[in-house]
Amino acid sequence: MHLLNIEEIKQLGIFRDLAPDEWAEIYPLLRHVWVIEGEQLIRQGDRAHTFFVILNGHFMIHYKNGRAITLNQKGDIIGWSSVRSPFQYTGSVTALTHGDLLAIPGARFLEMLQSNAPLGDKLIKKINEIAQSREAIETKS
Repeated sequence: MHLLNIEEIKQLGIFRDLAPDEWAEIYPLLRHVWVIEGEQLIRQGDRAHTFFVILNGHFMIHYKNGRAITLNQKGDIIGWSSVRSPFQYTGSVTALTHGDLLAIPGARFLEMLQSNAPLGDKLIKKINEIAQSREAIETKS
């Protein structure tokens, strides 16, 4: 187990451009979670309730069309459906190794994004870019 380094977290892609006041708003929402190999974080079709940022570990996203991708980069995000319509997970996510993630409750994250337009615009733009690239994989037949 290692302690969270706030300066390292601030440099993750999704948080990198945040002003100090924006960081102060999002930081209280972050929770550090540990997962074990084989643990299923997300089930496709479930109501999306948690947004994750990978700190370390390998995670596989399986889509209904049989395609899958592996995420293992510090700062990769999982569970963007918790802040994007239709608010249902579009794939299932399994931990391929033990790992560490930051978890943000989806409802509180979405509320914050909607109540602070400049912060919401910054983060949703990044989330949408990632989501669009994954949706291309998800919808290929």
